[in-house]
Order: sequence, then C-alpha cells, then structure tokens
Amino acid sequence: MSRRTDRVSRLVQQTVGEIVLQRISDPRIDPAKVSITRVEVSEDMTRAKVFCSVMGTEAEQRTALRALQHASGRIQDLMMHQISLRHTPVLQFVNDIRFKKTLTTLALIQGAMDEIRQAEAAEAAEGAGEVGPEERGADAEPEAAESTDVDLFGNER
Repeated sequence: MSRRTDRVSRLVQQTVGEIVLQRISDPRIDPAKVSITRVEVSEDMTRAKVFCSVMGTEAEQRTALRALQHASGRIQDLMMHQISLRHTPVLQFVNDIRFKKTLTTLALIQGAMDEIRQAEAAEAAEGAGEVGPEERGADAEPEAAESTDVDLFGNER
C-alpha cells in the first residue's frame, strides 16, 4: 500500500466509525457493540473493505453485519459530505475475525500467566514452610548434625 492509500484508509475508518456511532439509527446496529477495526482501500480508491468487530452472539454479529451492509449506501453518502475525495469509495462491510483471534490469544496468555504465578506462589509457600522444631512435636529429639573430617581430596579421615 502506498502512503496515500494508508492515509485514505485511516480517514475512512475514522469517518465511518463516527457515522456508525452518531448518525445511524438502525436498531439492529448497537454502537456500543460495533467497532470499525480497520479499512483496506483499493489502489484505485474505488472500493473500501471495512472490517468490523461486533461483540455478542453469532446471531447478533450476523444481524449487525447485514444491517451495516444494508446501510452502506447511506453511510457512503454521509461520508461523501465529510471527506473531499475525487471518488467516494464503495463500502463493503466484513466481519473482522482477526480482532477476535487476538482477544482469544490474549486471554490464553493471561490464563497461562495466572497458572505460572500460582505455581510460583505454591513453590514459595513450600520453600518457606520447612518443618521447624515446633512442628515436629514437643517430645521429638533434636536432630544431631553429623560432623566428619574431610581432607582436601574429599576423603574422610
């Protein structure tokens, strides 16, 4: 992608996000659950693939995506009045599964880190909980330390 298409992609993403949030009044589109994650504009700038993430069940995701695709003409018209481009790109709304995969990966990493922390805490508790004289019992004999004489070569004398 060129720098120009990158700039146009960011501008379209910001504008479409604002339109979905503020100007669309379709009850199937809940602005609190729909987010525009990224936009890919074609090199000739006639088409824009708008990637959306919809939080909710599969049915809610499909319904919101269909509603966005149905409202794409209206969104494109509103966008045309906010952005000055020679040609307003035709919008195509697509479900962004990459975003959901990222969230799943982060949740797995967090779970693994929690397990590691729990294992480290358990090891620290075991290491700190060595058996002391008070845990052995009052009538237990203290352990005698063996002393042996060893020369420089490790041989007992």
